[in-house]
Amino acid sequence: MPPTYQLLPHDSEGKEKYSLLHSLRSPSFRLVLVLIGIICVQALALGVLLSRRRTLFHPDSKPSLVYSPVQHLVEETLKVYPLGFGNDLSPFQVPSSSALDKAWEDLYDFGISRIPKSEAAKLPNKTSPIPGDPGYYIAELDVFHELHCLNMIRMALDPEYYPEWNIKLVQRSREHVSHCVDWLRESIMCHVDISVIVWQWNDRVKQSTPKARIPHVCRKFEPIWEWGRENAMRVDYNFTVRIEDGLPEPPIFS
Repeated sequence: MPPTYQLLPHDSEGKEKYSLLHSLRSPSFRLVLVLIGIICVQALALGVLLSRRRTLFHPDSKPSLVYSPVQHLVEETLKVYPLGFGNDLSPFQVPSSSALDKAWEDLYDFGISRIPKSEAAKLPNKTSPIPGDPGYYIAELDVFHELHCLNMIRMALDPEYYPEWNIKLVQRSREHVSHCVDWLRESIMCHVDISVIVWQWNDRVKQSTPKARIPHVCRKFEPIWEWGRENAMRVDYNFTVRIEDGLPEPPIFS
């Protein structure tokens, strides 16, 4: 029988290495590498996009510079305002009446809030204990103060229905409304709504006109309103009683 040739162990290993190197250099393998690279880049881009989306809509993604007892309730949402003209009016754009007064008062008129000492100690300013309500401190969310201010301005615009808010005749009302106007100016400039009003062609008037029905990034009002209702003052606040606050020093602001 003629001798047969068998690969020695080292010959077999050499053949396998050659086959592997040949495969690595083949066009099909390079194509696989390119496809893997494209998938990795797309996955990275998707991760960045989702991260930015979480930054926009996740309430914990933007830590507040100062503490608020409702910061855990902040939730962002998109909202389109009524235009405020013609037939596109809000329920608050109706003639003065007792029903309209109640609608406005229901937005904020549940009184000043009470917060426990543990939360009062985190505020950037000291606040006072509530006489007759041990362990609780007086507080007011500015959103409710601002709604009160806007309601005062609304009433001043209709002095025939609200003569006590006639700023031409009542000095105290004039000072109050002046405070409210400037406070709201400060608030608007503080929050800086960067939503973009656009211009679009209007066939009816044959020119470009502004389109104000645009999405705004808003904080949901309802959870904050619910907190205000649930944490309303439970006793009449006696402004003449002084109680040592017992809060840590120093506050960020006096």
